[in-house]
Amino acid sequence: MELRPPPRPDDSHRRDPWLRPLLVAQCLGVLGVFVLGLVLWMRSPGGGAAADPARLREVANKLMAAGALDQAAEGFERYLAVADEPADVRARIAYSLGSTYLEQGAYEKALRWFYEAESLGPGELAEELGQKVVHSLERLGRHHAARAALGSRVELTTDSVARSDQDPVVARIGEQEIRRSEVERMLDDLPPEAAAAVTTPEQRVELLRRYVAEELLWRKAVKLEYDKDPEVRRRQEALRKQLAVGRLVEREVFDKIVVAADDVRNFFEAHRERYRRPGSDGQPGAEPTFEQARQAVERDYRLGKMQSAYDSMVQSELSTEGVELFPERMTDG
Repeated sequence: MELRPPPRPDDSHRRDPWLRPLLVAQCLGVLGVFVLGLVLWMRSPGGGAAADPARLREVANKLMAAGALDQAAEGFERYLAVADEPADVRARIAYSLGSTYLEQGAYEKALRWFYEAESLGPGELAEELGQKVVHSLERLGRHHAARAALGSRVELTTDSVARSDQDPVVARIGEQEIRRSEVERMLDDLPPEAAAAVTTPEQRVELLRRYVAEELLWRKAVKLEYDKDPEVRRRQEALRKQLAVGRLVEREVFDKIVVAADDVRNFFEAHRERYRRPGSDGQPGAEPTFEQARQAVERDYRLGKMQSAYDSMVQSELSTEGVELFPERMTDG
């Protein structure tokens, strides 16, 4: 009787380096088709407002489980538009969406849904919701707004809204109350250096005076309809464009810059003279060590990388098909 070794599992896929990526691609392809099918159903006439709310919610839940958060959010919006759900159920759905976006690092979208939940009356979710709002604001770099949100969490009761003592009324204009958090939000819109310089009680009082004065001047401008002036409208649109472009560059260019320690040191070695301290009698001072100049070197290197990345982005956009420049027409000669 011939003895043979027991059969071994087929490990041909280990020897074939192309098989595993192919299987992964097939799985992703199946998942993509699944998500696409759900989205198409949701957007079809039968999956629109006339659809069964329960089915819309089921599809939205499946999209969320598949990681298609934007499509899931759209599905839940459709569901909430046709479903007769009480405010607390709507708040829980909004809170769930916000939490999922927060886990994915999409902080602006998370904040949008947390505010939605807050507007519906969070009920028992109030404490957790407040913490997540503060978390999202901090991640977005809105530090003063985060501190204001932390200090002004509201406690919902059956007949009133109680404000925290940490967010007192600092001014009144007629019936309008102005809270400290509203004034401090101005600091988020200032350059970091300017915001950091507001430290003394006198400076904070001046900040309050400026806030109230601008509010009064705005009211007067509206009464005289300067807000409808064509030049004001043009500048408003130009400012909106600048802010949007600034956010685009910040998120798509600057936030993706990686500064390696070796590159910073090499930059210092190539520009040592720039960091030489001035000496007495106009003579060159001592040459600093890398550690002594590290902060300035890192700042300069990062600024250089940012400028280079911005220039590359501009050049890439200008090379887009269909763009033509006529520089000779910019001068009269």
